[in-house]
Amino acid sequence: VVNGADKTVTLTLSRAVTQAETVKVNYTKPASGAVVQDAAGNDAVSFSEQAVTNNTPAAPAAPTDNTAPVFNSAAVNGDQL
Repeated sequence: VVNGADKTVTLTLSRAVTQAETVKVNYTKPASGAVVQDAAGNDAVSFSEQAVTNNTPAAPAAPTDNTAPVFNSAAVNGDQL
């Protein structure tokens, strides 16, 4: 999605990424048709392996359950407890 007012291009990835992953972007300027341009109308040039900032938040730590189990009751039914 291109937002001219905010001067941003938002890309939707094919899958979620983790905070630890390095994300890189490639762009190939098409020979004709719609191209990415700056505010002055200059076409963006092709580039590859451009590192981008990955703002994915760290996964929350799994909660730790230190509560000991409490025995409530047991029932015998024939040979099963």
